[in-house]
Amino acid sequence: MPIRMSFIHFLLCLAAFGTTQQAHAFGDGARAYQLLPAETQVLSAYGLFLDGNSSLDPGTAAKNARLSVDALALQYTRSITIAGQMTGLFVVLPVGRVDGSVTVDRPLRPPMNLAGNSSGLGDAQFGAVFGLVGSPALDLRDYTSFKPGFAAGLLTRVTTPTGDYSSDRAINLGANRWAFQVGLPMGFTAGASMLDPSLMTFELTPSVMFFTANNAPYGANTVTQSPIYRIEAHATRNVSQALWFGVDALASYGGETKTDGVDNNNAKYSLELGATAGLNLSKRFALKATYGAVVARNDYGLDGRGFRLVATFLF
Repeated sequence: MPIRMSFIHFLLCLAAFGTTQQAHAFGDGARAYQLLPAETQVLSAYGLFLDGNSSLDPGTAAKNARLSVDALALQYTRSITIAGQMTGLFVVLPVGRVDGSVTVDRPLRPPMNLAGNSSGLGDAQFGAVFGLVGSPALDLRDYTSFKPGFAAGLLTRVTTPTGDYSSDRAINLGANRWAFQVGLPMGFTAGASMLDPSLMTFELTPSVMFFTANNAPYGANTVTQSPIYRIEAHATRNVSQALWFGVDALASYGGETKTDGVDNNNAKYSLELGATAGLNLSKRFALKATYGAVVARNDYGLDGRGFRLVATFLF
């Protein structure tokens, strides 16, 4: 099979790799952690359009918030070899705008409705996915003939407090804190090779997110947040070497906050479902679209729906 086809399938696999926006059934996306050719570079652009109760950070979900988010994220990814296994390094820079309203409960006083907006730079991310099992470093020629199977890796991601933020606003694009995510992406790929036109994948990524304190929250001195536990799942199938479809699911629990040391009793649960389609336009350019919505939640969990369009360019 021509090496040219490995570029095409490579783009399909990489379209959601290490994505920064994780709300509304998106997570990191289908085929985010499939095996890639070694020593390759990719630039991706994400358009995100979200309506719900959180900003770009899913940990900011609020019980009585109605927010609209429009954002663009640019991502650079490079695959390298460590101990004979493929490792992906990525950096993500989002920009965008969030606007809407949030209702703030006040002890012994009526709730207060606050409206506002925030725009500019979002919280930048950087991280890596280290191949552990089933992810040998392959050049393009070996990649075309490699028979896939079970694979697992280690995901590490750091979110930095670079986003637009002010303690005078109840609504902010940035979260004004550091966040750390550790995950174990794993999956089984069924096919004669990575270029099989009937390729199928089954993916599962359990992870946990940790947060530092926000020391300048609106209306308080400090807010801390417990870890959020997440599990993301996808099933996909190729229709041809240029087109595939998938179904997505993301469940999360935790994230209870304390304001100035007082427990808010607001642990968050949500279940989000979605669907994804990927399409190649050339050997260097591919598109992927995802739509998702929350289908079950408690009073404090993520709510809403959204659409994400990803354009990926290999160079």
